[in-house]
Amino acid sequence: MAKPKKFYQCQACGYSTPRWMGQCSDCGQWNSMVEETTTSGARRGLSAGAGLSRPVPLGEVQAATGGNRISTGIAEFDRVLGGGVVPGSVVLIGGDPGIGKSTLILEAVA
Repeated sequence: MAKPKKFYQCQACGYSTPRWMGQCSDCGQWNSMVEETTTSGARRGLSAGAGLSRPVPLGEVQAATGGNRISTGIAEFDRVLGGGVVPGSVVLIGGDPGIGKSTLILEAVA
């Protein structure tokens, strides 16, 4: 039989953590963390959705339709952004030096 594992779970939102905290870092409630134990390998609060979803190949992901997205004219870039740029949003483009970040942004803005 597996050794019981201790964890602390927020009674307000269900957030779990391996150590006690005075304030839940997820919902902000004070003194809502209660010690729980489990004999299975998974903690109750973190694995609530386990097994309900599966990885999907990127080619099968459907872009969200509708909304106020602005197309950049670069199909793959729009797909990565979920169908285009959302007005008023901020998008962080990162990568190694010389990989083409500035060129991509200049092409998208043009």
